[in-house]
Parts: sequence; C-alpha cells; structure tokens
Amino acid sequence: MHVEKIMASPVKTIDKDQVVSMALELMEKYGISAIPVTDSNRLVGLITEVDILDRLGSARAGKLTPSSIHVSSVMELNPKTVEPSTNLFKAANLLLERQERALPVVKDEEIVGIITNTHFVKKCLDIDKHYVRDLKLENPISISPTERVVHARQLILTKGMPGLPVFDQGEIIGLVTKKRLALGFAAFRRETPAKYQSTRLRDFRVLNILTTTELTTTPNTPIGEAAELLLREHQHLLPVMKKGNMVNILIRRNLVDLVANRFTPHNNTSH
Repeated sequence: MHVEKIMASPVKTIDKDQVVSMALELMEKYGISAIPVTDSNRLVGLITEVDILDRLGSARAGKLTPSSIHVSSVMELNPKTVEPSTNLFKAANLLLERQERALPVVKDEEIVGIITNTHFVKKCLDIDKHYVRDLKLENPISISPTERVVHARQLILTKGMPGLPVFDQGEIIGLVTKKRLALGFAAFRRETPAKYQSTRLRDFRVLNILTTTELTTTPNTPIGEAAELLLREHQHLLPVMKKGNMVNILIRRNLVDLVANRFTPHNNTSH
C-alpha cells in the first residue's frame, strides 16, 4: 500500500509570514498538530505543536506574544517529505525517525497531502489477535495537578511524549498534552503583562490546563480496540493499568512502530 491511500488531502497550510497565534487557531479549529508552511505556495517548512510549545514556554519568548511571533521563526526548515507512491512501511519508519513530526506529501513540488500518526493508528483498527501487552510501550510517567506547567513542558519535551497522565492520590483525573500546553502558554503570554510573567509563571499549574478524562486501557486489551479508543476520544495516549497501577503508557507512536514492523509486534507474548 502507498501513502496516497491513507494521507489527508487537501492540506491546511500557512504562510511563513503569518503569526503563531494563527497557526494555533488552525490547529485548534481543525484538530491537527502540524501545518506545512509555504512561501508563494512553495513548501519551506513545517510548524508543529512541539515547535510552538518549545518557543512559548521558553524564556526566549521574552515579552513576545503569539500574535507577534512569526511562523518563520518557529518552524522546522525544509522538512522531510515523501511522495504519494512511497511505501506505507517506509513512511511509518520515516515518521518514527522524525519523532512525531508529520510528513508532508509532495508531488511535482506541490503539497498534495500530509501523513501523521493518526493515519497509521487507523490501519490498526482491525487487529484483534494481538494485545496492548505485545506492543513496544512507554515507561510509566505521570504528573500531579499541583505541579507547575513549566515542569510538565520540560518532561514532555525531554521524554518525547505527546502528553502525560495526571494522577491525584493514585487515581487518574486527566491528561496534560502538547496542545493544551501550547494553548495554555499562548493564553498566559497574551493575558499576563510581561513584567509579571516570571513571577506568575510559578503559580501556573497543571490543574489550570489539564483535559479531564479517566480513560485507560489494560495489557490484555486487543490492539484494535485500543486504537479505536484513541481515535474516538481524540486522545494521543492511554495509561495502561493493571491491578489499579499504571504499568505503561500507550501512545499513538507505538502503533506507528507496529506498522513500521509490518504489523508484527516486537513483544509478542499472545497465544
């Protein structure tokens, strides 16, 4: 199967001279996490939630607000692309190498589509002979609602995670994701006077921006069922629970890895 069979098309793009606040609006409106950046309709970059989160949560943002930071100063320059005829397994491996960045699909120098983790999760919906425990999963890591947002940002960026489960007194109460963090920092930069930001940032807590959810999965859940839950609930991660304890985290990238391995689980313990 080729990329053209699963890619999203047409594609939302943004001009390099637009501002970060516009990129965030597009991401929120269309439920996307990456946007190809153009200059005179020519692909020159890619802007993602990670890029925005990295910039807005950094001291480098200074007194700037999302409406005063240009996309060109945040985007990834000259991103890796694939052609519509690229093999599905090769594309999955390229996406893994890019650590969750999207793959613009280009034909004759024109952007004709885009590939993200979501498109590979959809290819796993019919897998009922293998289970969550068979996947290469993430180590269990969580954060409390009283932790500072800057700490959540640091953990997510250093661990390469799409988000973190939020636990309070041993119970899951929600998730803090890259998108919620990016939107949270954008609102903070916009609404807090620059002279107060450094002090008020200390009181900016995970509780202020988390997405409330109690969704989890188990090691014995069929992969297709877990994939369906991720897509239906628009989630990018699920805590894997066993006897009331989180033992792993399932993220969409784990399913991209399964596709890259030609749907053969790395940790196949199923019978």
